[in-house]
Amino acid sequence: MRWLPIASRKNLRSRTGYSIHQRAMHWAIVALCLIQVPTSWAIRRTHLVHPPAVPDPFDLFLHEVHAWSGWLILALALGQLGLRLSFGRPAYPDNGSPLERRASVAAHWTLYGLLVALPITGTVAMYVTFRVAAIHSLLSWALLAIASIHVTAALWHHLYRRDDVLRRMMGGVR
Repeated sequence: MRWLPIASRKNLRSRTGYSIHQRAMHWAIVALCLIQVPTSWAIRRTHLVHPPAVPDPFDLFLHEVHAWSGWLILALALGQLGLRLSFGRPAYPDNGSPLERRASVAAHWTLYGLLVALPITGTVAMYVTFRVAAIHSLLSWALLAIASIHVTAALWHHLYRRDDVLRRMMGGVR
């Protein structure tokens, strides 16, 4: 945001909630990530089948669902990044320490990085070389860890701190 004029930066930081587009993309990515888990199990089953056996058609369908939802996650994550870089984010809560702010920034940028890297490594594993599958799997576990921290932090803000951090992603501040 350093490239924005100071007046614009102040304006962005004074917002109390995320836009409807940011919220919709956030929750769509959550739903698509949840779809990724059971569909990933079908990928393993399709790769365990050895010729002359043929993979189950439903597993092949789930394999395609996994790929397409991954590509949709990539598109939405890039859209979120674009909106965040263009319009900023709501201001940090007043009761947060500088360390908490740095941790929040690091966690969010790590989430963005993983949401971009996972579909790319998955596509490479699917169409170029399966050797990347181990990296893709490792990144999946990293996403699970960072997303768990993200959810825990949001609940901590809501239940312990009683601030608006969770509410502003749920539809604004009441």
